[in-house]
This record gives sequence, structure tokens and C-alpha cells, in this order.
Amino acid sequence: MAAVEITDGININAATDSVQNGRHHHDIELGVVPQQLPPTGDGVERKRHLQLYQAALSGDWDTAEAIYESFPGEVNARITKRRETALHIAAAAEHTHFVKQLVGKMSIEALTYKNEAGNTAFCFAAISGVEALAKVMMDKKRDLAMTRGRGNLLPINMATLLGHRGMVSYLYDETNELLTDGDRIKLLVALINSDIYDVAWKMLKERRGLAYARDEHQLTALHAFAQKSCMPSNVVDQSPQGFWNKCLNPFSGFKLARMKKLMHKEALDIIQYLWEQVVLLDDAAISRQIGEPWPLIFTAAERGNLDFLTILIRMYPELIFKVEHNMYSIFHISILNRHEDIFKIIYQIGSIKNLITTYKDREGNNMLHLAAKVLESPSRLNVIPGAALQLQRELLWFEEVKKVVQPRHIEEKNIRGKTPGALFIEQHKDLMKEGEQWMRDTADSCMLVATLIATVVFAAAFTVPGGNLQDKGTPVFLKEIAFKFFAISDAISLVTSASSLLTFLSIRTSRYAEQNFLWSLPNRLIIGLTTLFISIGAMMVAFMATFFLVFGNKLLPYSIPIAVVASLPVIFFIWQHFRLFVDMIHSTYTSRSLFKPNKSPLFSKKLKTKVA
Repeated sequence: MAAVEITDGININAATDSVQNGRHHHDIELGVVPQQLPPTGDGVERKRHLQLYQAALSGDWDTAEAIYESFPGEVNARITKRRETALHIAAAAEHTHFVKQLVGKMSIEALTYKNEAGNTAFCFAAISGVEALAKVMMDKKRDLAMTRGRGNLLPINMATLLGHRGMVSYLYDETNELLTDGDRIKLLVALINSDIYDVAWKMLKERRGLAYARDEHQLTALHAFAQKSCMPSNVVDQSPQGFWNKCLNPFSGFKLARMKKLMHKEALDIIQYLWEQVVLLDDAAISRQIGEPWPLIFTAAERGNLDFLTILIRMYPELIFKVEHNMYSIFHISILNRHEDIFKIIYQIGSIKNLITTYKDREGNNMLHLAAKVLESPSRLNVIPGAALQLQRELLWFEEVKKVVQPRHIEEKNIRGKTPGALFIEQHKDLMKEGEQWMRDTADSCMLVATLIATVVFAAAFTVPGGNLQDKGTPVFLKEIAFKFFAISDAISLVTSASSLLTFLSIRTSRYAEQNFLWSLPNRLIIGLTTLFISIGAMMVAFMATFFLVFGNKLLPYSIPIAVVASLPVIFFIWQHFRLFVDMIHSTYTSRSLFKPNKSPLFSKKLKTKVA
């Protein structure tokens, strides 16, 4: 993919064809770096150009103005080897004051100068996203916004590639009467890829360019939507910075959620509008268009774009039966890529699913064979921590698809003579080995901790704090409340640590068959971790009770700090293993509702009719 180069240090890594064809271009880089000036015959002039370059890059207007007063012709001069003017550099560096002063001195013709890459200074202003820069230049020459840059791109397209929403909105208002139909299509695709739906929807509502384009133009834009893995409302900031921002300013989270909800609605409105135009075609034309080169539904199924598919299928249910070159329907593709939300649509189409489940690919694989295959995209599997839990999720998928296919398909062989069950074992043998090793290592580590706790609390039960009375042999502090806490917590710690030890021992000696990873082994690990957490907590309670019994009267002022310090090991251990514990519970218990049919039906009984 050829980069759209602005200057030696300013690159937009997005090809022209990505704007035309709707491919994503999130790897955009923008930067300004000093560059060596071209050698000239006049060393004084070279030095002057270098000073102008540094002044424009730093926003030092005083230095530049002094040079321009002595050499007025330098105002319009190209000062770099890439043939940029000082205005190019200052605009790229986002120095509004410098640009404003310089534009007032430059000629109108010099404002349109292009560098070797074919970009004007206004292109740099559009890339910067600073609206004030664009307004200053356009006040002097209005048609700068329609002067194309490298790759025949308009400045508004460049701003869109970098996601500068404000700049895009401003430039669209200034140029909407001048854009050609081809410009609007390219801009719409770029807006969709950059999630700038408000401008895209505004353009559609004005019915400019796309109102009469029936097929490939709408499909170009729809294909951009199909490639999205999710809509904006489903995007959550999981970064540490995002976490702290929510803690420090909870209202910002509500504002962000509201903004994403609005973006989500705008995106769905755009999809609805575009698809309404496409479904006016006859069935044969639609079938041709959603195949090559626009595999809309299959791309959406591969990316897990449920909202997109829902709109398309509701308006044109025939899409359920469509297959691509491998004879895969959207359900087959969702199985291959493990998108449960899309697969669950199969429960809403009644007995029609019996027809779709009979589809086989060229190698004779039925739907259950596809569930037996290992994931082609590791990123989908890596969202689940630990090889054992990953294998558990794969087994859940296999068992769920088995419920959908016809009974004869369960033992049906493909052209290689493999049944789905045999294929599953063959494809997941490495994951099974990793899962077994992960289970053994986890059990060994927890067994060591459980053994130490059991040893300590067992000894503490016979060496009670304060000792025993010599004549009766009963504990000295038997009547103290703190002693009762000690006795109860010590007994709880001993019982739970012994239970944890035995549970992890059963994991260690398990057969490790593939079905064991579905329920037995994860359930044992959850029980073992739960009892281990309880035993550690009870042991710390026993320690604090002992401390109050022995040193309560003498070290009373230090009792609270010591109690806090004593609780640190418990907190630290639970904090280290809490994420694993939650993941195990989620994967073992809550994931069983993973394939529960959606509450909102795919086809509503009462359709809303839109009056034109």
C-alpha cells in the first residue's frame, strides 16, 4: 500500500485506493522532522532559508519577520529540498499566529504552491486538524479547500483519514456545493472508516450524489461498514488511563457513553438508508453484488458485525440462504471465527436451519466439522486466558453446534475420512497438552500453599495462645471472646486447607480427557481456589485473635496497624489470583448461557412501514 507522502517527515500511511474501496487505514502517522536544505550557489541564501525553516517550525515570527523585512521576496520562497514554503512548515507545526501573519504577506498564487509530493500548505492545515489554520488561509483564497493534493485527494479526505471531526465538519460546510459525485462516494467511505457518522449522515440526508446511485456506490459504503468488528457503542476503553479517567471524573464516562450511543444510532441509520436503495434491485442483481467484489454479509460475519447483519437480513431475509465460494453461509463463517452473537441467529429461523446445516464445503466438511477445527484467528481465542479455559470454550462451541446439526452429521466423515470428533482431537491436541500442563502447574502451586497452611494451623490447634492450666489442661484464655475467634477460625482454616489440598491433588491425578476440560477440571479448580482463599483468610483471623489475646493489654495502640499488616498477605494473594478466579467462574458457569437466544427477535411480528 503506497503511502500518501506529505513531506519527508509527514506521512499519511493510507493509500488512495483505501479511500475508494473502503479498506481500513488506522495506521496513520503524522510528524514533522527537520530536513537538510538543498545546496544552493549562494551560501548566504542557504543560511537564510535554514533560519526561516527553524523559525516556522518553532513558531518564531519575530525572526521570520526580520528576514522578510530585509528580503521581501523570501515570503513566497520555497525553502526546503521538497519545495515547501515556510507556510507549509508552519501549518504542519500548527503555529496559528505564524500562519496568520505569513498569509497576510504572501501572494495568492504562493498559497497554492505544492511540494514535490503534490500537497499545498492548506493540505497540511487540514491534516493538523486545527480549524483556525484553515480559516485563515480560506479567508484569503476560498478555493484552497478544493485544491487536490497527493493521490488526487481533497484536503477534507486527508482530515477524514486522521479522524479530525471538527475540521471535516467545517470543510464539508465550505465545500458541499463543489464536491463531485465521485468525491462524495470517496468521502463517505472515508467517513465511515473513521467513525465520523454525523457528517456522513448529513451528506446522505441532503441526498447529494448518493440519492440516485443504486448499486456499486451504496455497496462501496456498505462494505466499509461490513469490515467493522463492532459499532461505536460497543467500544470500551480498557486502558489504564481510561480506568483512572472514569474514577476521577465519573461524569465523563456517562458523556462518552452518550456520545457512543448517538454514533451507534447514526451508523445504523446510514446502513438502513444505503441498504434500502440496494434492495430495490432485482434478486439476481443483489446476488451478483453481494458476491464479488462486495462480499458484504460474509465479511460482516467474519468480523462479527451483528448490527450490520441484522439490518440487512431484516430487510432482505433471502440473505440467510446465501453462500460464498466455499459453500459457507454466514452461520458457517461465524462458527469458523467463533462469533456466538451471529451464530445465535440460527435459533430464530425455525426449521429453516435444517436446510442450512446440510451445507458442506468442497472437502465434505459439515457444520460440526467446522466447529472441530482450530480457530484460524488466534486473536479470538487469546481473549480467554489460559490454555485450559481456551479448550473449554472450544468444547462449548463443539457441543452447541452438535445440538443444531442433524444426528447423522455427528458421525459423518469428510473426504479425508475424519468424523467431527476425530477432527476435534486432531486439531486441538496441542491445546490439550498446553491445557494439561497449565492445570498441573496451577494445581502444584496451590497445593504447596495449602500444605503450608494446613501444617501451620494444625500445629496451632495444639499450641494454643497462653498455654493450658496445669491442673485441668484447659486453655488459659478459654473464656475470652478472642479465643473463641481463634478456635473457630483455626478449625475453618484447617478444614478448608485440607479440602483445597485434596481438590488440587485430584486435579493432579486426573485423566485429562478432552471432556474433562468442559466441566470436571475447571469446576475442581474453582472449588480448590475458593477453599484456599477461605483458609488463608481464616488463618489471618486466627493470627489476629492470638495477637489480641497475648499482647492486647500491652500493645493496644498498635493493634489496628498490626491487624492491617496481617491482612496484607490475604489481600495480595487474592489480588494476584482474583482475575483467574473470576475468569474460571465466567467460563465455567456463565458461559453456559453464551448461546442463549437473543431477547430481541430478528423478525418482528409487526413491521414498521416507512412512508416515502
